[in-house]
Amino acid sequence: MRKVRITDIADTAIKGVTVVTERDFDPYKEDYFVWKATPLVASFHSSEVSGGVLRAWKHTPVFSELETHDDDEGFFFVAGTALMAFADVKDGAVDEDTLQIVRIQPDTQLNIAAGKAHFVPVAEGDVPVTAVVFSPKMDAPRISLSQPVEGI
Repeated sequence: MRKVRITDIADTAIKGVTVVTERDFDPYKEDYFVWKATPLVASFHSSEVSGGVLRAWKHTPVFSELETHDDDEGFFFVAGTALMAFADVKDGAVDEDTLQIVRIQPDTQLNIAAGKAHFVPVAEGDVPVTAVVFSPKMDAPRISLSQPVEGI
C-alpha cells in the first residue's frame, strides 16, 4: 500500500481546488447572530444547482478509487476534521504522482474544478464530518487507483 503524508489544506496548494478558510471570511455581527460571508463564488455550467448535507465518520484514510465530475463541485465544511484525497487525471487515469491527502477544518469552503479527481472525506477524529455540498446534477464516475493509498 502506498503512503501519502497528510497536510493541512490551509497550507497546501492543490491544482484545481480553490480554498477559503474562516480567516478569509468577512464577519458581520449583531446582538444574536454573526454572518460570515465567504468570498469564494462558484460558477457552474448549469443553472440547475442543488445541495445536500454530507456526513462522514471516523475511518482509516485509505482510498482505492477517486471520482470526477463534468462540472465544478462545492463543499462547505461545518463540523469535524476531514481527511480528503485529491489528484489530477491524465489520459483517463489518476495521475498517482499528484495524489494529495489534506486535513480540512470546519469553516472551510472548497470549489473543486471539473475533472479534478477527489473522493468523499473521512473524519479524522470522533466528531463526524458534516459538510454542505452544492453542485449541478451530474454523474460521478470513479477511477480506480493502481494500489490503495493511505494517509499518514
